[in-house]
Amino acid sequence: MVSSAVCAVVAGYRSYTAIAEWVADAPDTTVLALGITPDRRPSEAMIRRLLQALDPQLLTAAIGEWLAGRATPGATTGRRAIAVDGKSLRGSRTTDTAARHVMAACDQASGVVLADTDVDGKTNEITRFQPLLDQIGDLRDTVITADALHCQREHVTYLAERG
Repeated sequence: MVSSAVCAVVAGYRSYTAIAEWVADAPDTTVLALGITPDRRPSEAMIRRLLQALDPQLLTAAIGEWLAGRATPGATTGRRAIAVDGKSLRGSRTTDTAARHVMAACDQASGVVLADTDVDGKTNEITRFQPLLDQIGDLRDTVITADALHCQREHVTYLAERG
């Protein structure tokens, strides 16, 4: 049922009610492919309870691992390359709060974001580097690119230990 919620959100449906409507209106072949019996589609309440019970970090890790398994190695090196970078989100600043800052790890061949993490005002990108990459499974034979800010002994040691 989580996959049906993901499909609905990708299609632009944002609320629990809208997601339930998407599931209710989806063709039988689609809901069957998503593992739902067409005559027993989940209600809005069931979808809401399921999504509220999900651990967002575990879901992010699972999706990142799934996406990483589909990423292809770089054409020139034969190795996977992952870019790590942080950005402040445009339009997220208000009169009371600073702009939201996030850091992401992106597969350079496919452009798929494999993992992301918030960088709140109490920390910085340096301290979020390892937790970000911890969301990605196997890093052996992977080239990691990052800003010069990440030229830290701790980062080098961490990457060496990861393979």
